[in-house]
Parts: sequence; C-alpha cells; structure tokens
Amino acid sequence: MRFLPLLLLSAALPVAAELRVENLEAKRSDWETYRFPLFNGDSPAIGRINTYLHAVVLNGLPGRFERSPFERIWPKDGEIWGTNSIDYMIDGQGPGYLSLSVTGEYTGAYTSMGTFSYPFDLRSGRPIGLEQLFTAAGLQRLGERVGLERAQRIEAFLAQLPPPVDATAELDEDDERLETQRDMYQQCLPRRRSGDLQYNRVELHRDTLVLVAEGCAAHVVRALDDLSEYSNSIPYAQLADDFSPYGRCLLLEQRSDCQRPADLRAGGAYQGKIAGRYAISLVLGSSVYASSSYFYERYARQIELSPQSISADQVRLYEGGDDPAVFDLHLQPDGSLTGTWQQQGGKALPVELH
Repeated sequence: MRFLPLLLLSAALPVAAELRVENLEAKRSDWETYRFPLFNGDSPAIGRINTYLHAVVLNGLPGRFERSPFERIWPKDGEIWGTNSIDYMIDGQGPGYLSLSVTGEYTGAYTSMGTFSYPFDLRSGRPIGLEQLFTAAGLQRLGERVGLERAQRIEAFLAQLPPPVDATAELDEDDERLETQRDMYQQCLPRRRSGDLQYNRVELHRDTLVLVAEGCAAHVVRALDDLSEYSNSIPYAQLADDFSPYGRCLLLEQRSDCQRPADLRAGGAYQGKIAGRYAISLVLGSSVYASSSYFYERYARQIELSPQSISADQVRLYEGGDDPAVFDLHLQPDGSLTGTWQQQGGKALPVELH
C-alpha cells in the first residue's frame, strides 16, 4: 500500500558559512524515501547549481512541480519502473568548490543502486572536470598511477585464487564459480590497467581527490565481484606538479577567486533566449554521466537533447520528436553561449545564453 506523497522542506542547514542548503524530502512508503538538496543564495552561481542538479537528477526545474519535486522520477502508480529512493551527501567543500554525491535505487530491466558525483565551481556555478583541474601531462600521469594501483589490486586477488582446474575435468558448482570469477577479472584487468578515467566519479574532499570506477561485473554475475568498485584517494599535496593553475588555486591554495577555465566538456546550466523572445534554461550534461536537456521557462517541461559533438568551445545538440531541431552553440570569452536553434525545414533562430 502506498502512502500519499508528502513533501517536507527542512530548515536551512549550513554547509559552510557562505552556503546553506534546504532538504527537499518525500516519503511514499517505508522504503520509498527521497531527499535532495536545494541550495540557498541569490547569486547566479547558486542558481546554476540548483538548475543543473534538478534537471539532471529530477528531470525538472527547481520549484517547478505540481505535487513534489520527485514526481517526474518516481514510479507511476501501478508501475515499478523509476527511482525508488534517493539521497545525497556533501563530499567536501572549500572556499571555491562544492562536491556532492547522489545515491539512488532505480528499477528498469532490474533494480540496482547507483551513485553519481557532482563537483561544482562556486564562483561560476559550473561543474568541474578533470580536464580543468589537471594539465594534459598531469592527467596522463594520474591515469597511469590509478591504473597501476587498480591492476595490482586485481592481480593480487587473482594470485590468491586456487589454480585453474584441468580443462578435461568435470566442474562442480564451486569450480564453475571460481572459473567464472577468474575469467571476469582477467578480462577486466586490461581496462583497469589502461588508466582511462573517462567514466570515473570525481569527488573533491577537503584534502583529497577521490576517483571511483564501477566494478568489473555485469549485473548477472555481480555476486561474484568480490572487489566491487575501484576507489582511489590521493592527497592534493601529492598532485601539486600535475595540477593546472586552476587546480592549484582551487584545491591546494583553497582560494575562492579561482578562474575556472572555459570548457564545455564538463557541462553546465545556462539561461537565455531563443530569437530574443523565448526564455529557456539549457543544461549541458557532461559527456559521461549527465544527459542534456532544455526547458521553455513558460512551461518548465524537460525536452531531452542528444549530443552530436562536444568540444571545449562548441557543442551541437539534437532534439528528437516529430519536429526535430538542433542547437549549434559556441562558447564566448565571457563564458556565454551564442549560436542558433533550427527546427527541421525552418529558419535558424539566434540563441544567447549566460
């Protein structure tokens, strides 16, 4: 039996002296519970953080809902597909950054838990990516270090397994389990050794960078994945030679006046107009976890976008549906986006976003 949705707005809690957060909460049953942050502040940066998080995680805009901010993601009445529960935690905060992680239980083809991490620049309100924190050479060294540590972890586990059974022998249940596990990790080893950080969660703690990669197992054999996730914690002090000037300013010097490099690959929230008339909010997701979408402010309905190309300074986004359209946007020196929105067969309309 479901309980009626209940929305609670907690008292504002201090995250730090300059930033406060309210908890949006709902409960539909003993196990369907929802908690999500709404950050307080009048600055454009705080507005961008809220817009980004609510669009990417809750599929809506802050404050624009009928009954609950979670109504777009929880299962519809009589169905099981959707987000069954959600919660968040603040991983770390400095004068210039905020890092939080959101964990939820989701039901699609099967039910699973998932965690996604979101580091933000507090001066601009834009997400932070590894490409901005590190030099190219520093990021390569970081990948090599992490890849080596993860490969050693797998190799140590494989070394303690019993020797493989004779290929001609009949396998019992325990033998089959061991051989499946051995094969899983042997296939996973080259991927973990490669040091590819593209699909890693990035958490910025007070003094430590944490990188988390998913486990080696597919869902059907997850019970065999004894190693589970791969989490590497590295003190910022050990990365001093690898940081970009922005990374040193933000994480080593712990300053609030750091200038985030202009880079669209980490994504961000933007507001502006199409053709100078139609007010929109556009959320550009990262190329890995977060999806892109936009909202006409008048209706606040999410319209999903598929990236066709994303680079540091330009992006092309496709809108599906019966009347497909495309955004072609370019990053300007002041951090704004300009370009066009064009519906199939229609005129290209100018777009300006900040």
